[in-house]
Amino acid sequence: MIRRVAKTFVVLSVVVAGIAIWIKFDRPINTIVIEGDLTLAEQVAMQKHIGTLDLPGILSLALPRLETQLQQMDWARRVDVRRRWPNKLVIYVYKESPVAQWDDHTFLSADGDILQLPDQYDQLPRLSAQLSSPRESMEIFRLLQQYAARQGLEILELTETAQGEWHVGFESGTVVRLGAVELEARMSRFLSAYTNIIQQQRRPVAYVDARYPSGVAVRYSEIDVAKFDALVPIQAQNWGQSTVAKQTNGNLTDGR
Repeated sequence: MIRRVAKTFVVLSVVVAGIAIWIKFDRPINTIVIEGDLTLAEQVAMQKHIGTLDLPGILSLALPRLETQLQQMDWARRVDVRRRWPNKLVIYVYKESPVAQWDDHTFLSADGDILQLPDQYDQLPRLSAQLSSPRESMEIFRLLQQYAARQGLEILELTETAQGEWHVGFESGTVVRLGAVELEARMSRFLSAYTNIIQQQRRPVAYVDARYPSGVAVRYSEIDVAKFDALVPIQAQNWGQSTVAKQTNGNLTDGR
């Protein structure tokens, strides 16, 4: 009986001593260091977000919970938090980089996730869609940009109309109308025409209509479009030969 009481007393003493040590060394956090490839605005936004959180002592702080709370800022792809004795936290932020602008206040990641960013990135391409989701729009943008990059072209704007038709805008100001179906095939036809004819002519292009079954139609910007109703279809086949563009009345496939 005496041994049992003595054993219980020893255990209680160890617990009490542990609690006392915990209380003594569980110091308030007074230094927070934020690391990562962040802009000044992102640093400030992260500091403000941390300021809204109720942080306990350095020992009682649950690191996984804090990491989850900080990742609520959608541009923070991953956050690692480490304790530094006696009262400092080091927070490393791996941010999600924007790939395109979605509207005036939001951006898209490479996976099509919407990002609310404290900075503006005016140099990014702009995407907008009436029917497709941001993720679907990003998939189409990345696909078309792969084709465009082969000819050294950069897509600056990708727009979906209310009818589901896609328009691609390039840095030169040229707009390509791809329609709603067969986007890859139509983009390939445009690029073939661009490489073999359009680029060689060095004439400013208002827009290119790639919705034809076997070619594209080009409208040059110096032509008065209000008076010029006919387009100039360029046949897609036999680009390697000395093809001459002729004015015809080609039919669009399904009007889309």
